Amino acid sequence: MQAQPFIVTRRRARLHPLAAAAAALCCLAGAAHAETGAALPAVTVTATLIEQDARTAPASVTVITAEELAERHASDLLDAVRGAPGVTLSARQVGGRKTLALRGLEGKHTLTLIDGRRISASDDVIGHSDYQYGWLPISAIERVEIIRGPMSALYGSEALGGVMNIITKKPRDHWIGSVGASGAFPVGSDGAREGGTSVFAAGPLTQRLRLSVNAEYAHRDAVPNVDDPRTSEIEGRKPRSLGLNAEFDLAPGHRLEAGVTDGEERRFYDDVSGTKPYANRYDLDRRQTHIGWKGEVQGWKMQLRAYRSEFSVRNSRTNGVAPTRAQDMTDGVVDGFASTRFGGHQVTVGGEWRDEELVNAGLTTGSDSVKHKALFVQDEFALGHNLLATLGLRADHHGIFGTELSPRAYLVWEASPQLVVKGGYGHAFKAPTLKQISPNYVGAEGPHTFRGNADIQPETSNSFELGADWQVSDAWSLRATAFHTEVKQLITYRLIEQVGTRRSYLYDNVDAARIQGLETGATWNITPRLRWSVDATLLRTRDKTTGERLSDRPGTSVASRLAWRVAQWDAQLGMEYTGRQTSSGMRLPAYTLWNASLGRAWDVGNGQRLNLRAGLENLGDLRLAERSPAFGYAEQGRRAFVSARLDF
Repeated sequence: MQAQPFIVTRRRARLHPLAAAAAALCCLAGAAHAETGAALPAVTVTATLIEQDARTAPASVTVITAEELAERHASDLLDAVRGAPGVTLSARQVGGRKTLALRGLEGKHTLTLIDGRRISASDDVIGHSDYQYGWLPISAIERVEIIRGPMSALYGSEALGGVMNIITKKPRDHWIGSVGASGAFPVGSDGAREGGTSVFAAGPLTQRLRLSVNAEYAHRDAVPNVDDPRTSEIEGRKPRSLGLNAEFDLAPGHRLEAGVTDGEERRFYDDVSGTKPYANRYDLDRRQTHIGWKGEVQGWKMQLRAYRSEFSVRNSRTNGVAPTRAQDMTDGVVDGFASTRFGGHQVTVGGEWRDEELVNAGLTTGSDSVKHKALFVQDEFALGHNLLATLGLRADHHGIFGTELSPRAYLVWEASPQLVVKGGYGHAFKAPTLKQISPNYVGAEGPHTFRGNADIQPETSNSFELGADWQVSDAWSLRATAFHTEVKQLITYRLIEQVGTRRSYLYDNVDAARIQGLETGATWNITPRLRWSVDATLLRTRDKTTGERLSDRPGTSVASRLAWRVAQWDAQLGMEYTGRQTSSGMRLPAYTLWNASLGRAWDVGNGQRLNLRAGLENLGDLRLAERSPAFGYAEQGRRAFVSARLDF
């Protein structure tokens, strides 16, 4: 959900350094002088539904701005958040696909929102998929808010690891827009050729009616596998999207909002079935439509809306190879909240009704559905001078497994203008998918059979965190957050029958895990023109059933960036280090990716601005399959990219 602005302005959070990364990048600093403008404080609406300074919000928050997205040459949401604190990558074993993990919890445990609205959570329903990252074109995004830690007290199911909320660009009282084009090509490597165009425009049609529109088309070639040219190491993609949103002022303080986002994407790669090579194609359709009202009535800030998310996937294969089943997912939602101040308390109450439906031939009736109902309350209040508390509780009722309560408690202490200390506790859960919980589901496409279980319970977690943000001086800022999470009732499957070579499995609650970690980092303004930042995530995980470390969780991850700005020029040097980990019982080595880019902006008159950027990705041309064949995902080889954007 997204609220009407209620702004508390404070400073932005910063991070604590790793000496090794500092030495690697500081040696490149050189001599640089002069000044840059002070950045505005980052804000978040996701932490409490009320807009406030991210640094003092009652949660661990990272905000990635549209400017940062352009500098990263991001093509989808996964590219956008790579390198953020707490974010690591998980393999999907098909076409080089990967998903993110947040604080050691898989992508299925991270709730993804668009302006506070849920998208259809395909990650845990469709095998080997990474389809949840392409719902919006990057050109339509104002910022991405990442909340690390449990947030079921506000958002319900899926928010164990945290929440990613994509905040879109909104119409203003004057017309703004941009037209962009970009391309990438391999440089002495096996990387893919890629190109795309985008358009965004927003502004008033009348004094009371405002409109925004965005469109994007892109194409990326598949990357052949050098070890077996019959197969593709990385799949190709051809996405296109169109979005239209409108705002209408019904009366002073009352606004009606409506819109639609529609996207189609084609995925394609070559593979081998036995000894038979074939071409594999997936056609994805995404759509979200919404209408809502925001208003203020006698001191209450209120929101009421209805929206519908639809996702479908169709597979086709050549050479007589049978395709996978068609699947359609639909979520119809009505939700709302109201917030007001009672004395020293900012109280927010709200609710949600959601109808989830899955169409899949593995369901004996061809489809199944379940209804979710929820009520929540949140109270923000002061316990003393500069000490703020946030308490929350949400009750979710699932039409099959019953009721789950999600409490949360958080404290924020502004010890001084330079030092903020905060921490808290949260309970979160993830409801079983309709495949897992429907007694009507029988999945028998492959060599084994998987059956739904009506007695299955939701996955749950209890998490604690404690962190501090210290603005040491105008040049230095440090931050660190420690967290501890106990996860129970993890859903997997257990063998119930074997007939010949065919095994039958039942989805069930089997595993439990412990995840502990430290997020630490720093920002150093070496000179007014030169800034260095570093973020590190340290993870210690344990499967409480086997005593082993959890797979696909690197023990150490580091992202670092050196940025130089002078006049209309800027240069970026970035590094991503992924530490050792295990996957499917195999030990994977650590690896490092480097990238660099140079940008230039020109004022071309009439309020127009031209932005050009060129750079190199994967400078070392690292190929993960050469480091270990057990890597279940791939990275693009060394590529050069060029992008141009005209803002008006």
